[in-house]
Amino acid sequence: MAENAARKYDAGAAAFFVETLCQDADTLLRFAYALTLSDDWATDLVYKTYKSILPKLPELLKKDGTFIRQLLLRRLWELHHEEPREGASADTALYPFLKPLDLDTRATLFLCDVVGLSIEEALEITPMDHNDLRRHLAAGRARLLDFRFE
Repeated sequence: MAENAARKYDAGAAAFFVETLCQDADTLLRFAYALTLSDDWATDLVYKTYKSILPKLPELLKKDGTFIRQLLLRRLWELHHEEPREGASADTALYPFLKPLDLDTRATLFLCDVVGLSIEEALEITPMDHNDLRRHLAAGRARLLDFRFE
């Protein structure tokens, strides 16, 4: 049974999955950590994200990298909100910075200042309105300017 499932996609689709889709795995893991503050839950979210888009693989073969990255980030956001949890990986250097920020602020700061998305692109991933997203981004940036990493 597993052998039949593995042969469902051709070699080109498998190569596309590895060479294109998996290129964003690190970005997804970092975004998941920003949302969850948990290494374990972040890893689980990335796995669930890829698993959930696998049925769309034939359609994705025709899409460009920007579209795919947006899709992956949006899907991870949705999965997090289907089962929102927050952890406590206090052993990371970012935890003391991120912990006081609310979820939307962490998300917008990551999407715009870490990934480099525009406001409009970030709005396609999160359900916030334009003013809320800009407010959260400003709050995150203000925290960043005042924070001292030790």
